[in-house]
Amino acid sequence: MKVSILVVNIVLPMIVSIGLYCYAFLSTHWNFIDNKLIYEYNITNKQQENIPTNNKSIQLESQFVRHAFRSRYSLFGYCLDYKWLNLLAIKSQKNLEDTIQSNSIVSPQSCNDSFIYCQELESCVKKCDNIPDCPSYIDEDGCNRLANQTRYYWKNEKCMWESISLDNHGIPRYIPLNSNSPRDFHYYTKRIRHLIMLLLFVTAPLLTFMALLILFCINCINRFYSIPFAFVSLFSFASFLSGAGGLGIFLYEWIQERSHRPAFTYEFEQTEAFIVALNPWIINVERLGLAFWLTVAAIGASLFTTILSCCFCCALQSDKSKLRIHVDNDKYVIVHTNPYDE
Repeated sequence: MKVSILVVNIVLPMIVSIGLYCYAFLSTHWNFIDNKLIYEYNITNKQQENIPTNNKSIQLESQFVRHAFRSRYSLFGYCLDYKWLNLLAIKSQKNLEDTIQSNSIVSPQSCNDSFIYCQELESCVKKCDNIPDCPSYIDEDGCNRLANQTRYYWKNEKCMWESISLDNHGIPRYIPLNSNSPRDFHYYTKRIRHLIMLLLFVTAPLLTFMALLILFCINCINRFYSIPFAFVSLFSFASFLSGAGGLGIFLYEWIQERSHRPAFTYEFEQTEAFIVALNPWIINVERLGLAFWLTVAAIGASLFTTILSCCFCCALQSDKSKLRIHVDNDKYVIVHTNPYDE
């Protein structure tokens, strides 16, 4: 009965916690794209032809532009899911002339070797530059990829995979601390935080496994029964702190990239910053996914086992406790004494 209580209340939550951590490591569902919200605002912006502003020198209009959302997010990378949407942008005569000029080529035979014809845009687009210019991704399909390339086209998911476990956006792997560039310092600190986050997420299930191993030794191996039960609580609590710390860093990075990115981190530089500023609903498209909430459950399971193991530890110290382990292993010796002669 005592062993059954331990298995149900402590061992099973530990095993579940380790399994959820393993799923989070392998999963790419740390966030998802709200396509319903995109469709709703895309139709709204399409209906708005001219939007009045207080500054008469600046005019806004709805333009059919490209924007990249992060999908298939994992701890080691994410997909840039490019979508062509009707977004509010600054009206510019130069951009209008460039658009007319780029769309003037409508014949597939007019494209040279480094370009390919995009049927959706009815123009020639550049091939294999790691930035999709055609909604069908035909300009990135079939390109040769180097072995150490961190950005490439993921055909099955139809997006551009961006690795964050190696080099970030072409920044050198190690950046000197005395660099005066805010962009270099930003990516240096980002890389340090990312490595700490991975270390914490790896440490959490290992500590839970150590607590599970100690519990096994206490219950199944008589010679280790003297190991203090408090070690189970200690390792479980350390696992909880490690998982909570890793999750906190992930949330900080995710919110920073989603809402408060500095101008130099945008892929299309200042143009992208204007797009996000004029269309604030874009930051709400990326939502936390299944793997994130399962990691929260894993951390909660670690906290549960910590509290319960503390209760068991306190109960084992009482002589009247019915949960005492190996109480039936005590040995008794019958001593025969001779009666005294009177």
